[in-house]
Amino acid sequence: MQNTIGQPQSVQVPNYSGVNIQIFNPSVAAPGAALPVQNTSTTNYTTNPSYPPNYYTQNFNNPPTAPQPAPVAQPPAQPEAPVADKKKMEKREIVQLTDDYIKNLEGYLNNQDAEVRLMGAKEVVARLSEDPSRKNDKALNALVNKMLQDPSQKVKITAMATLNSRIATGDETTVQLLKGIQQQKTGQGLDAQEATQILLKMSGSTVEKEFEVKDKPPKKEKSEKV
Repeated sequence: MQNTIGQPQSVQVPNYSGVNIQIFNPSVAAPGAALPVQNTSTTNYTTNPSYPPNYYTQNFNNPPTAPQPAPVAQPPAQPEAPVADKKKMEKREIVQLTDDYIKNLEGYLNNQDAEVRLMGAKEVVARLSEDPSRKNDKALNALVNKMLQDPSQKVKITAMATLNSRIATGDETTVQLLKGIQQQKTGQGLDAQEATQILLKMSGSTVEKEFEVKDKPPKKEKSEKV
């Protein structure tokens, strides 16, 4: 078909997107003639959604949570310091040292009967033995000094044994009395020797020090003979 001059020819474009578009060929229009208005129909114009259904409701109502920081590594727990072993304590009944009791002991040591004085001397030793902290007790050490001067050999020996075992530490008066016994020949000279030994022990001062206590190995049971 030949084109008529002055009449534009339209080209029909296939509809791919639901929009009808007609394109006029401008090359066939007369020179100087105004181009006709293109007939564009939008009644059938549609667009496909760019996002899947419920995209906005799902993403705006439930915004993504911010990334959580990585957990900080905690330093390893330090082992607890071992608790020091507590000393085992026990309760014991001991005789209370009162003024009346000390005067009563002194009265026994002043008795005319040597056996009564020996009885009082043994009580002094008992009071010292039941509580080691009493070894420096002034009242009890004064009674021991009295026993050292007793005319009875039994009472004197009891006093010297008390000092030699260090359950009584003695005092300056004790030292003077022991030096006097060194010059005597009582007890066939044995009193002087023991007095010298006691003075040697009294010349050394004592201090407290902690030592490690090692467990003793279990004793082996003796095998029974068949």
